[in-house]
Formats: sequence, structure tokens, C-alpha cells
Amino acid sequence: MQRIQKILLYYVLLTILYRVTYLFDLEEPWSSLRPYTPYLFILAFGGYLGATLLYNVATTHDKPQAYVDLVNDIKEAQDALKTKGFVIEE
Repeated sequence: MQRIQKILLYYVLLTILYRVTYLFDLEEPWSSLRPYTPYLFILAFGGYLGATLLYNVATTHDKPQAYVDLVNDIKEAQDALKTKGFVIEE
């Protein structure tokens, strides 16, 4: 299955689940949160991505090759910017 098909499948499933919640009469604290659930999911996903990024940055010293690759990528980006006229302080 292609990546776009998986993304669309997840989107359709989540949309169906969200719309199904309108079929049921929820109690008061939950019914007032229902309109905000897409935003809460986006917020939770952003938190997950941030935590994953911070974890990978924090454990990059455990992977020496990843550190070397990162330093090489930074130097390559600096060289590319210098050729375009950017001034980079080191």
C-alpha cells in the first residue's frame, strides 16, 4: 500500500469515528469537549513529535555514526549557504 493511501485511510477512519460521536447523546462534560477533539488530537500529535525529537536529540551521543552524519550535514549546509553569499559566524 502506498504511503498516501495509508494516510488517506487513517484520515477517513478518524473522520468516521469523529462523526459517529455525533450519533450518541453524550453526558455534559463530554459533549462540550466534542467540537474541540480535532484540535486536541493535533495538539497531542505535536506533543508526541516534540517528545520523539527531543528523545532522539538527547540520545544522539549514544550513536556515534549519527553524530558524525549530523556534523557532516551541518558543514555541507554551511558550505552551500556560503556559496550563495550568506555570512556564517563560526
